[in-house]
Amino acid sequence: MRLRPLHHFVPLGAATALLLSGCAETARPETAEGHTSSAKPSKTPEEQKTSAPGSGKPWEPDDAMQRAERALDAYEEDGSAAKRADSGSAHLADGVHRTFRAPGKRWYRLDLTCDTSGVRELTLTLTRGSAEQAYGIGCGDPEADQFNIPPGAPFTVRVDAVRTGTGLALWRLNTVARNDVDGCDDDIKGCDD
Repeated sequence: MRLRPLHHFVPLGAATALLLSGCAETARPETAEGHTSSAKPSKTPEEQKTSAPGSGKPWEPDDAMQRAERALDAYEEDGSAAKRADSGSAHLADGVHRTFRAPGKRWYRLDLTCDTSGVRELTLTLTRGSAEQAYGIGCGDPEADQFNIPPGAPFTVRVDAVRTGTGLALWRLNTVARNDVDGCDDDIKGCDD
């Protein structure tokens, strides 16, 4: 029987930690403005202690993120040829204040949703130049709210900060072909029903 020489082995626990450390940070896509979009908000002690509406379970940011992403995904099979231009998330206490460029010929569609504990509705304001329109966004809806914005000058998306509740807002900005615009052509100027 021939003996094999001993090699230096890394203990299993150390090897696993090494492998998992490479997976801990996921790449974040870069937006048109060169910013990275938020993939997941961090947990805070307040968020871990509040309860999800009607469930009796604690409101958990990871679960809320999954519910919000499902609401954004609800329109993936709507037949439009949507192309992602930007996406991100924000804690309610921070609100959202972003300005987007809108070049090209394709329309822009903002999909926005929120998942919260203690907040039923957020106020979204869309602004371009002197035109401004405010909307109420129901939190916890199974489908995200959608807003159409024609190409042209930059526009601003603002969601007012809410300091009395816990939660997050998620958005996706897509471009869509003109014939895929459903409903109002310009939700910044607004349309008469």
